[in-house]
Amino acid sequence: MRLFIAATFPEAATRPLNERVARVKSRLPHAAWVRAEAQHLTFAFLGEQEEDALLPKLTPLVESALASVPRFDASLRGCGFFPNSRRARVGWVGAEPREKFVEVAETIRGAVKRAGVTLDSVDFKPHLTLMRIRDAWPPASIATFESALGDYCSTPFALDEVTLYSSRLNPGGAIHTPIHRFPLA
Repeated sequence: MRLFIAATFPEAATRPLNERVARVKSRLPHAAWVRAEAQHLTFAFLGEQEEDALLPKLTPLVESALASVPRFDASLRGCGFFPNSRRARVGWVGAEPREKFVEVAETIRGAVKRAGVTLDSVDFKPHLTLMRIRDAWPPASIATFESALGDYCSTPFALDEVTLYSSRLNPGGAIHTPIHRFPLA
């Protein structure tokens, strides 16, 4: 089963964002947009795992590690592309404060590694993926996206827990099922 640990955000933070996205989508080339109910910020992607074998080791390690990480107020702000706007493949909105999200990610990733899971070595950049681009967008489309979302700033919200999810791929988009919630201190 594919597993990942992520945070979801309250509707008060994402609804205005998704309303902006809806207004600009028709002016942009094709992209695979993430459904509102599937939007999340991934701290650690564990990949295919034997759930029954991993969970008894993983759950207490993540729980214990996060017990010393304080909950905090956060917001969604700004936008951008990975790897960059010239070779855009993923469009995103940022998550702040960056240093707090990085602390949560490092804590989770350390616990996951102690549970015996090998993780990617990609630098963590706190963001909420909005869409994936297969065919390159022209510069004018990149500018339209950035103009529509660049000044976005959500209402503040508390980040007080993260969730372990299973993910089942489906033609209509991945189905994410919560398995275990981990509170922050």
